[in-house]
Amino acid sequence: MKLTMKKLSLALASYLILFLAAAATATTARCTFEIVVKTDGRRNAGTDARVSLQVRAARGPTLTVTNLESWGQMAAGHDYFEKGNLDRFKGAGDCMPSEPCNMVLTSDGSGNKPGWYVSYVMVTQLGQGSLPSMTHRWAVDQWLAVDEPPHMLTAERRGCGIGTAAP
Repeated sequence: MKLTMKKLSLALASYLILFLAAAATATTARCTFEIVVKTDGRRNAGTDARVSLQVRAARGPTLTVTNLESWGQMAAGHDYFEKGNLDRFKGAGDCMPSEPCNMVLTSDGSGNKPGWYVSYVMVTQLGQGSLPSMTHRWAVDQWLAVDEPPHMLTAERRGCGIGTAAP
């Protein structure tokens, strides 16, 4: 009888380990993200600064792109973040369990004419397995500049639960 109980314990332990490994894998599934950034059309709205983006859902992993231009999907030679541009980006990151809803957009303030006026940012997590596609759009409507109000190089927007349709 002891031998049977020992085998049963080992079998249960093996199943528990497999279950935990499967759960860990499920939480780190990779998804594709599409990002759209609209630069305003006003005078001097464009920038050559390095732009980074962080996006997260109400819970779960944070998508961090330290150099958004490196995810660029525009034609070769395209000048990103220029006046009136609608720039598109695409890359992979850990899947979010729910709608991406909190966003931090940052300019490093470098380059010629580093000030940048951003109209909006839209992020879509493309469906993966049982996760549906999810989109959130944040109105930014502010300068990311030290010489223009609000005199900040970062725009943070929160919006969990308030998804908006694409333009």
